[in-house]
Amino acid sequence: MKKALVLFALIFCLGQVFAFNMGTMNLGGTASLSMSKADSDDETETTLSLRPQIGYFLTDDVCGDLIFIYESQSYDGDTDSALGLGLGARYFWNNAYIGAEFQYDSVNLESLMGTMNMTAMYVAPKLGYLAPLGHKVYLELGAIYELGIGDFGGDGSGPNEGSNLQFNLGLQYFFNR
Repeated sequence: MKKALVLFALIFCLGQVFAFNMGTMNLGGTASLSMSKADSDDETETTLSLRPQIGYFLTDDVCGDLIFIYESQSYDGDTDSALGLGLGARYFWNNAYIGAEFQYDSVNLESLMGTMNMTAMYVAPKLGYLAPLGHKVYLELGAIYELGIGDFGGDGSGPNEGSNLQFNLGLQYFFNR
């Protein structure tokens, strides 16, 4: 336990050395993989999410982000895939951040009943921590909670009341122009 506390303190102190100044650019992304079952006899539902992003620090602590979203889900012969685009912002305090984003997704649902295409919008608060791996390179540990807003479009109908909590792992690279 003592070693873990020392390691955490060291990572936190190292994070103070690397500052995110106005004009700094950020390339990176996160990924998450989940497998779940409703019960032991059920089929496994597998979800893969990839979220590359480009960021620019508008001020010393605020980064505006452009996020690209790919998500694939399979369950008992049915597959869903989603491509999306998000705009967001993160406020940094040392290496920790809190932020939010707006997402617009185009979803392709394929099942035994046929194919359905629909669109959806989400608001997503997020938070995370960047652990330094090297000069300007960080390991990102984060969480995002997607909340559906508005109505489904395309072949979909009705209100988008979906929600999704994801824990993400990623790499981030920061550089000055």
